[in-house]
Amino acid sequence: MLFNDYSIKDFLHHELFRKWVINPDHDTNVFWDNWLAEHPDKRVVIGQAKDILLLIGAEEHEPALEDQQEVWAKIVTTIHAGKRFVIPQWGRYAAVFLGLLAAGIAYYNYNSREIKYTTQYGELRTVILPDKSVVRLNAHSTLRYRHNKTREIWFDGEGYFSVQQNSNQSFLVHTTDVNVQVLGTAFNVNTHRIKTQVVLNNGIVKLNLNQAQLPDIIMKPGDMVTYSVATKQFSSRTVNPQDYCSWLNNTLVFSNTPIIDVIATLQDNLGINIKIEDERLAQQTFTGTIPMDNIAIFFKTLSRSFNVIIKEDQQHNYIISRK
Repeated sequence: MLFNDYSIKDFLHHELFRKWVINPDHDTNVFWDNWLAEHPDKRVVIGQAKDILLLIGAEEHEPALEDQQEVWAKIVTTIHAGKRFVIPQWGRYAAVFLGLLAAGIAYYNYNSREIKYTTQYGELRTVILPDKSVVRLNAHSTLRYRHNKTREIWFDGEGYFSVQQNSNQSFLVHTTDVNVQVLGTAFNVNTHRIKTQVVLNNGIVKLNLNQAQLPDIIMKPGDMVTYSVATKQFSSRTVNPQDYCSWLNNTLVFSNTPIIDVIATLQDNLGINIKIEDERLAQQTFTGTIPMDNIAIFFKTLSRSFNVIIKEDQQHNYIISRK
């Protein structure tokens, strides 16, 4: 369709566009207003071309090659020196180059801008990426990527990734501790508690451990790898992946898990504070399912199984103690 593939330079040389900017009438206004309404993604390019044309005026000239080179040299020198650039007598050409330079910078900034998604405590969110990969964010999590690099993700928190396969481009997830390289797979990432835990549901991923003198790790379904840059602790074992992504159904599943770890998971997901006064109780294990929207079930089970008392203070902190 007309103008769809036009660059700033193309618009600057087109008679209908120039007439609309320099000497508009009813017909040109109607045409361009309708065209912009149908092509809102072109508003930035149109605006930049319009600004440049208003700067240089209606006459169109092609500066000599040596003039172009001199203008560009002055622009580059001025940028590096941090000085104000004084436009010479052939200023209309300098304005063109300055305008195009500004447009180029604006285009770069637009393409490299950051897209960010976050969740609060107790909130789940589904993010569909431009390549149709799907990320389910658990509570208190952040996902970031650049507009022009939609298959390279920076992640903090907990999320379940279902990645679309692309034979020409891998999918990368960066955390503080690891880099996860994916071709097409589903896996869970958890960066809470000063570590990154990756559990692979299906497919294949390759892990690169940051600041570790270890080779890359190729994971297979059922593998769980945990690593921390801060503590240098590393572990790898086989698990039931469904237990580690049960939060997708708004539940938390535990199997012979130390109560201290159960409480840490509840705090990470719900933002609540739970204190255990008996250290021996903290090391007892818990097996069961906890609905994330009904923590009272966990407290009732704990009280019945371990003969403890749970109290809530005025700040909504929970204290667990022996009877």
